[in-house]
Amino acid sequence: MTNLFRTLAFSCALVLGSTQGIAESTFRIALSAAPPTKGNPFYTVGTTPTFFWTAIYDRLTDIDNNGNIIPELALSWEAVNDLEWHFKLRPGVTFSNGERLTAHSVKVVFDMMREDRVNALYWSRQSEFWPRVEVIDDMTVAFHTKQPNAVAPAYLSALFVAPEGHVQNVGLGGLVNEPVGSGPFVVETWEPEKVSLTANRSSWRPPKVDKMEAWFVPDASARIQALETGLIDVATVISTDQIDMLELNGHRAVLRNPSRILVFALKSNDPESPFSDMRVRQAFNYAINKEIITEVLLAGLVGPAGQGATPAAVGYAPDVKPYPYDPERARALLVEAGYEDGVSFEIESLAGILPNDTAILQQITSDVQRVGMTMEVRLITYPQLLQRTILGQLEGDGFLMDFTNRYADALQPLLNTNHACTGPGPWFCDPVIQPVIDKAERTIDISERNRLTREIVTYYHDVAQSLFLFPVVGLDAVHERVKTWVPMNDRLMYHLIEIGDGAP
Repeated sequence: MTNLFRTLAFSCALVLGSTQGIAESTFRIALSAAPPTKGNPFYTVGTTPTFFWTAIYDRLTDIDNNGNIIPELALSWEAVNDLEWHFKLRPGVTFSNGERLTAHSVKVVFDMMREDRVNALYWSRQSEFWPRVEVIDDMTVAFHTKQPNAVAPAYLSALFVAPEGHVQNVGLGGLVNEPVGSGPFVVETWEPEKVSLTANRSSWRPPKVDKMEAWFVPDASARIQALETGLIDVATVISTDQIDMLELNGHRAVLRNPSRILVFALKSNDPESPFSDMRVRQAFNYAINKEIITEVLLAGLVGPAGQGATPAAVGYAPDVKPYPYDPERARALLVEAGYEDGVSFEIESLAGILPNDTAILQQITSDVQRVGMTMEVRLITYPQLLQRTILGQLEGDGFLMDFTNRYADALQPLLNTNHACTGPGPWFCDPVIQPVIDKAERTIDISERNRLTREIVTYYHDVAQSLFLFPVVGLDAVHERVKTWVPMNDRLMYHLIEIGDGAP
């Protein structure tokens, strides 16, 4: 289907839908992609599917814009010893099917993920860190850890919770088509390009609108056009060059708190890849004019990055600065590495899920070409990216991804994305720094964790383990009729949304 035809079909469908339910308030959002596992939050991970899932599900903890761990389904937690954490659950929470949240809900979901290793791949790996989940009483659940960990409660900010009876009935796989959570909305119908939801009035965080529609629109221009013509309320992942037009028409662009760093992960472990040579990785970093990209293509909303951590993360190293733009230094390093006649490599990348990502890739390709590096970009799909990240199945010499600081922890992105020796298929494994990684991962002392992780972050910068670019710009277009739109990091706070007059 062409983009034009898709846009027209999308618009017509919205117009038809807008004639129904006149007396009810409906919030409509256009997302860049559908969750690859539909309503099942346990079979895949990532920011893009989480944009949708937080309308249905809740987690034990969350991370605010300042990096603090805050309560969600768990009201409080404590380390009773180096290997055991107790979480007190929020009382009075019911799921949309009427089941009550208890410690058994958490244990059953976690145990089922551990058993379903083929499908719940990410969480089955994580479960090795949590060898046992124990019910202390109806509202207290204990997580036993494989080793001490100072930031264990932050890791559980990724764990969605579903009702015990329902998942025992349908299995984790049943959540694909029958999702049930305690969040503000309940799925009514799921179509290829649209999910219709209704308010969950029994939720502990009930929404302020009656209905919600989530449209999956891969084409960025179609998303913004739908908003400008009044067919939707919010369009996610828009380009910075749309800001002026939005404001001219009375709408606004909202920048989510940057919690991810965009990087090129490089295959340094493969002796056949040019990036196995640190000098080539450093040349790659010196060759790119990141300031031009951030100032022009990203409208100065963010600056260049020199590490995979954001300032709110444990282990962020404030003294680590981005590699400066120095094409002469890049050329000299390539010559020193034996590439006097230049070097070629292949990078895999998504397209259309970040503001101006195509233009950014073109700028990077042009920059590196000037120093003798020929970069071929091969586009991959979002499910392919997830598989490569989790399993370490890097097919090119590198790929574009983000280091999420969702846990406000600079070490976790390295461990989760095969940038350390302990991953299932690491493309970066350095015996010099690995003992420090192991020590940082196993301390219960948060100050020690912070100190050791800063050492790791600095080392990764110095050896150019990746090409660190800049914080990911999460930019949403918000229609003037939306009175409240306040995301927290990359979490869309659906229960807080308020719509004024003029809703479609």
